[in-house]
Amino acid sequence: MNVGDFLFGRRIRQNHALEHATVTILSGMIPNLRVSARSSSHGFVIFGNVESEKVGAATQEALARLQAGETNLAIHPNCGTNVAVGVTLAIMVWLLVLALVRSRTRFLLSLLSALGTVFLARPLGRVAQRYVTTLADLRGVRVTAITRRVYLGFPTVEVQTVQE
Repeated sequence: MNVGDFLFGRRIRQNHALEHATVTILSGMIPNLRVSARSSSHGFVIFGNVESEKVGAATQEALARLQAGETNLAIHPNCGTNVAVGVTLAIMVWLLVLALVRSRTRFLLSLLSALGTVFLARPLGRVAQRYVTTLADLRGVRVTAITRRVYLGFPTVEVQTVQE
């Protein structure tokens, strides 16, 4: 068992990888695509005005490519993991400098240090995605349903998966 399996269940990590790959492929199919997505142990939901047929085609391609070993598709540059890692790191650095520095400039130094972590957020977020929040090993995973719905006027497409 690795850290990612403990913090995030295997199925959530697999679906998160499939979600990233699907959005990446959709981005190539639809110019200026504007969506967000959330994964669960049952699949993922894409929030945005996208045809379910395109999501289905992109998901099947994503699944096949991940199963063929294209693990890079599991990592997405706009993943919320990057933001979470960046904010967590910035807060930790800010508090650490505040606690350790005793000069009159400690607040300014802590603020500048925290802002400096912004440059590390994306690369460290990619590492967190690769080892903690996604799992590109999708052996035995298959898509069971793709459903388009509208909630309070907002269109969504839900992709359900199982692992056999």
